[in-house]
Amino acid sequence: MRITRRHIQRSLGALWLLDGVLQCQPIMFTRAFPRHILSPAGVGQPSFIAEPLHIVVSLVSTQQALVNGTFALIQILLGLALFTRRFTRVALAASIGWALSVWFWGEGLGGLATGATFLNGAPGAALLYAIIALLAWPVRNGQSDERPSWLALPVWSALWLSAAALELIDGNDSTTSITMMLRSAESGAPTWIAGIDRHLVRRQLPLWTVAAMIAVFVLVAIWALIPGWTPRLSIAIGVIITLGTWLLFQGLGDLTSGQATDPNSGPLIVLLAFAVVGAYSRDVGEQVDTKSHQPVEAEIAVPV
Repeated sequence: MRITRRHIQRSLGALWLLDGVLQCQPIMFTRAFPRHILSPAGVGQPSFIAEPLHIVVSLVSTQQALVNGTFALIQILLGLALFTRRFTRVALAASIGWALSVWFWGEGLGGLATGATFLNGAPGAALLYAIIALLAWPVRNGQSDERPSWLALPVWSALWLSAAALELIDGNDSTTSITMMLRSAESGAPTWIAGIDRHLVRRQLPLWTVAAMIAVFVLVAIWALIPGWTPRLSIAIGVIITLGTWLLFQGLGDLTSGQATDPNSGPLIVLLAFAVVGAYSRDVGEQVDTKSHQPVEAEIAVPV
């Protein structure tokens, strides 16, 4: 299958629609939205993050139903606009701006300043929305049926290097931190996932668990940049790890809890992997017509 920018745009649109629907949950229109969903993002944050977040929480608390309805409408409109070709550029630009705003005021920079790790969603779903929107930006002639940006590959590599770096931070570099994250994940996860988490908590993880995890993250990052078959291995292992962490540590985004505002970072990283597949296949799956200087498809399978 030939993965194009249009595929990524529509997938991003579907995720924005999901976010808009989640924003329409009953609890979001009550005071619980600013108190229990927005306010926790500022806990333990440095003052330059915590103080603006406190101001936003105070403002939202005055008209939480109206503000939340506006949030939901914005995200639904972004999703719908990304399914049209006419408003693609506007929708992508708005997606970047809105996502970065949510990343700061809604996610507290993805918890990067408070010890969040790749396992529980760092660097933040909202940041990934903005990055993927850039990778799906139409080419100069306005066409969206081109491969995703070649930057997808270094972005993928940087993501996994940052994942390794976050595990090296004091407090994240022990099996105790993994156990604590599993216990935290139990609360909002569906019953069957909470049962798996409890089972894992009872088991004593080997002391080398974190070191092995860091090594795998680094290998996924390096393999992505080596020509040949290793990028395919990087993508495959990365997607498996992502789905595993989304299940065990993120409870599938706590989508059934009634308080989720997005599916967390798991689906965004999988979408990024598809963008990498599309961008990577251009190098080996397209040739240039020497007469028209336009790309033409070569008769080889897209590597996945």
